Amino acid sequence: MPPEPAHRLAPSARWLWRLQGLVGTLVVLLAGTALGGELEPPLDSLWPLAAVLAAVLLCVVVPELRWRRWRYEVRDEEIDIRRGTLTVTRRIVPMVRVQHVDTTRGLLEQLFGLATVVVHTAAGGTTIPLLEQAEAARVRDRIAILSRAPDDD
Repeated sequence: MPPEPAHRLAPSARWLWRLQGLVGTLVVLLAGTALGGELEPPLDSLWPLAAVLAAVLLCVVVPELRWRRWRYEVRDEEIDIRRGTLTVTRRIVPMVRVQHVDTTRGLLEQLFGLATVVVHTAAGGTTIPLLEQAEAARVRDRIAILSRAPDDD
């Protein structure tokens, strides 16, 4: 087994995940407000506590844990990705399997100056998300070069 991947996602990835967690927290608050009058004691007084707990988990704990666990490495023969919050997954994509590679930038990624590298193989796409734009371009270009088959002269 190769050594653990060394590269992290952009530090601002945590802020994007925190923003997404805030949206999740607002959903909990709206649901709690809508159901607040329908709940029987003591549940009617517990939903604000659930919203605070959701805010702490979704805006502080989960983004930090995700960022600490996410790692990637582009080697000459493979792309090594480790990710996960509670369950850690490690994926190794052989360079010979790479068909093409591109970068994408969603609206929130653009707001934070981030981009995602998408590596396409016959089995589907693998992503390295939330890299700084310049780093994503370097990673994409390196994978493109390494995945080219040598000329059969």
